[in-house]
Amino acid sequence: MKIPGGNTDRSIELKMTPMIDVVFLLLVFFVWTSSFELPEYDLPGAIATPPGGSIDSSAQPAETFDEIIIRISNRDSMTSINMNGTVLADVDALTDRLAQVVAIGVQPPVIVDPDDNVTMDVAVSVYDAARSAGVDRVLFAASE
Repeated sequence: MKIPGGNTDRSIELKMTPMIDVVFLLLVFFVWTSSFELPEYDLPGAIATPPGGSIDSSAQPAETFDEIIIRISNRDSMTSINMNGTVLADVDALTDRLAQVVAIGVQPPVIVDPDDNVTMDVAVSVYDAARSAGVDRVLFAASE
C-alpha cells in the first residue's frame, strides 16, 4: 500500500502580512482600552468625632485643596507670587507654605501660571520650590 504524500521538495511558505495585521490590531485595542488617568484614591472624607472626645482643630486643614494655583506677575521690576489668592513675600515663603500643605497629607496638583513678562528663571525657581517642598505634580499653565 502506498502512503499518500505531497510533494516534499517544496518548502513551507510563511506569510508575514496577516501576522503583522493581527499584532497591529491587538496594539490598537490595548491602547484604546487602557486608562491614562491617575486613580482617585485620595478623596476627601468626613472625620467623625469620637464619643466623649474632641478633635484638635489645629490638625485639620483650614481649606480643602483641589488644586493650588501659583500666579507669578512682574510689575515695575518687582516679582509678585500669589498662591490661591494669598500674596507671598518670596520663594522661601512659598516653599514653607507648600511644605505645610504636604505635611497635612494631601497631594494636590500645583499649577504654576506665570505672566507673559515673567522671566524663565523666576518660573523655574517657583517650580523648584514646589518640588523641594515635596509636591509630586507640578504643572505649568498653558494659554490658548
